[in-house]
Amino acid sequence: MTINVAPPGTAPATTGDGDGGPRAPIWSRFLSHGVVSFALRSIVRLVLVIIGVLTLLFVLLRVAGDPAEALAGQDAEPADLERIREDLGLNRPIMTQYLEFVSRAFLFDFGDSYRLGTDAMAEVLHRMPATLGLILAALLLAPLIGVPLGMIAALTRSRIYNKMMDVIVVGGQAIPVFAVAVLLVYLFAVDLRWVPSMATEGFASDPRAIILPILVLAIHPIARVLEVTRAGLADSMQEDFVRTALSKGVPPARLVTRHAIRPVLNSLITVIGVDFAGMLSGGVVVEFIFVWPGLGHVLISGVSNRDYPLVGAATFVAAVLVVLVNLIIDIAYRRLDPRIRKGR
Repeated sequence: MTINVAPPGTAPATTGDGDGGPRAPIWSRFLSHGVVSFALRSIVRLVLVIIGVLTLLFVLLRVAGDPAEALAGQDAEPADLERIREDLGLNRPIMTQYLEFVSRAFLFDFGDSYRLGTDAMAEVLHRMPATLGLILAALLLAPLIGVPLGMIAALTRSRIYNKMMDVIVVGGQAIPVFAVAVLLVYLFAVDLRWVPSMATEGFASDPRAIILPILVLAIHPIARVLEVTRAGLADSMQEDFVRTALSKGVPPARLVTRHAIRPVLNSLITVIGVDFAGMLSGGVVVEFIFVWPGLGHVLISGVSNRDYPLVGAATFVAAVLVVLVNLIIDIAYRRLDPRIRKGR
C-alpha cells in the first residue's frame, strides 16, 4: 500500500466537494448549472425568431406593391419597368428571392437603398443611436418615477393619494402616444415656449429638444411600473417575513427597499422588457411628430417609397434588438431567482 505524504509545511489537498477526491474542472461545473444548455436554447430561439420575422417581412414587402413602379413613376413604359425589375432581381422565382433574402440578412446585407443609393444597413445603423438613446432614457425615467410613487401608494393609507395614482395608471396606459405628444407640444412648446417642438438635428441641435420625446415615451412605462410596484408591494407586505421584521423594529423604509421589493423585481423586469419592444413601435410615431432623426424616419421613408432594402434592414435590426433584450431578461431572471437557475 502506498501512502502519499504531503511535504512539510503544506496542507493536504482538498476539493470543493469535501470528500478528498479530485476537484471538478470548470467546464463540468458550468454544465452542472445548465449554462451551456441555456445558451444553446437561447441561440436556437433567437435564430428561429429572426427567421420567422424575415419570412413575414418578405411576404409583406411583396404584398405591398411593386417597387419598380415607385422608382420609375406612373408614366413609365413597360420596358422600363421590366428593366428595373431585372436590375433589382424581382423577376426571378419567388423561392430564389426568399432564400437569397434570408441568407443575405444573416450577413447584414440588405443591398442598397432604392431611394438613397447607399447601403441600407449602414443607413439604419447610422440612425439607430438616436432611437436607442431616446428609448433608454425613457426606460431609465420610468422606474425612477414609477417605483417611488408605487412604494408610497403601497404604504400610505391616504385614499386621495391612491385615487390620484389610479388616475395616473389608467390615464397613462389608455391615452394614445400621439395624443400625449400633441398635448405636451401645445403646452410646453407652443404656449409656454420652454422647449423646442422639433429636433431635426437630434440632441445636437438643442439639448432641450430631447425632453418632450422622452416624456411622451415614458408616460406608458411609468404607469405600468407604478401599477406593478404598488400591487406587488401590497402583497409582499402581507408576507410572514415582513411582519416578523416589523415586529422586531425594522424601519418600514428599510424593510421596503431591502426586503419587500425583492419579490417585485421580476415583474418590474418583465414590464421594462415588454415596454422596450413597445417603444420601438411607438418611437416611430414620436420621432415623426418631433422630427427626431432616428429609425422612425427611415421606416416611414422606406414604406412610403417601397424601399425594400431600407425597410428590411430597419425591421431586422429592431427584431434582433427585441430578441436580445428578451435574452437579457431571461438572464436577469436566473440571477434574481435561484429556483429558475436550478430548473425548479
